Amino acid sequence: PPEPAVQSPVLQAISYAPVPIRGYGLEPLLNDDFASSNFSALWSSSGRGDLAVIRAMGANAVRLYGDDPALNHGPFLDEASSLGLRVLVGISDYPYIQMADSCKHTLFDCYDVIKRQYSQLLQSGFLLENRSYHPALQTVVLANEPDLKFFVGAAAMDQIVFSRGLLSALDGVLSAEREHGVVGPLPNLTATFSFGICSTCTEFANKAGLGQMAAFRRAVRNPQDVGYQPRNDLLKVYQERFVNSVNTANPASDFRHYFLDDYEANFQGVPVFIGEYHSPSSLRQEEDLRQIMRQSMNSSSLLLGISFFEFQVRYDKGGEEMKFGTFGLGDRPVVAFEVSHRPYSAWCLQPAMEATGTALLSDIVTKVFRGPGIRPEQL
Repeated sequence: PPEPAVQSPVLQAISYAPVPIRGYGLEPLLNDDFASSNFSALWSSSGRGDLAVIRAMGANAVRLYGDDPALNHGPFLDEASSLGLRVLVGISDYPYIQMADSCKHTLFDCYDVIKRQYSQLLQSGFLLENRSYHPALQTVVLANEPDLKFFVGAAAMDQIVFSRGLLSALDGVLSAEREHGVVGPLPNLTATFSFGICSTCTEFANKAGLGQMAAFRRAVRNPQDVGYQPRNDLLKVYQERFVNSVNTANPASDFRHYFLDDYEANFQGVPVFIGEYHSPSSLRQEEDLRQIMRQSMNSSSLLLGISFFEFQVRYDKGGEEMKFGTFGLGDRPVVAFEVSHRPYSAWCLQPAMEATGTALLSDIVTKVFRGPGIRPEQL
């Protein structure tokens, strides 16, 4: 039978969504599965070499978001593994809220949609020929900020709706694994919540992120309360494979005060990691990053580590979202490629400054993550 997930050393990941567009309001990408071979010009050693840059900064993992089950993910996982990087993959928003027959049309009973989607992903490079998971694949993110995205009508933060969506998605993933006869070590499973306050949640109604996590835990124990009948033993899987995760732009001192102290008092046995960590307005970026990593390295803490947000400036989002990127895009094209028959360039990377304008973000991350450093030719 498959083996339970095993906890790994402190997580030092980089969030990776390198949209190759250098302006706001331009024609959007038709596909954003950056772990596919479509984007090998960005991540591979034969292209811009982003994965090698991430490793040079000292990261031991990379976090991804969208995925397209029709595309091949094997080469990305192979390259990550060759560099010593673990991979946190995410099920995209597409099957949940975007495609024509998404599960928002079934009141977020997502079992059939996600079972079908994940079954295809298993065949797209997640599994090896012997039916074991690719060794680079460490964590599967069921959804990113479902508390803000899974809702019926106009109101987000509906604990019954987002819990039903996540329960049924988890159930679908487990059924897909069973039907494919998966063997060997299994990846962790998580749902990455926002740092928002769920004022309608039964528990922790005034605590960022905690109300959502408690609502999901309660639904796992009592799925009938959210109107769902599971096909698999979800409580067993929650106890053996599930880790919590949350995104935050708050500095380390705030995170402990507003979240971690209460989390560690109320979620014993369930580790947690920060799926997006970066407070761009902080005037002491290096000290802040060191502080959150010290919290992660504390052997008595449930905090597994962080994914630093993010690798590249998102010009396509504009505004405040552009403050997070570690690298901007320069004017020199490294290599040309196509996505959905549209031409793009893998632009050279240009290190971005932190808020005070006195240090490069990539240098700060490299110091704190204790990386060997980025060679000039890698940019």
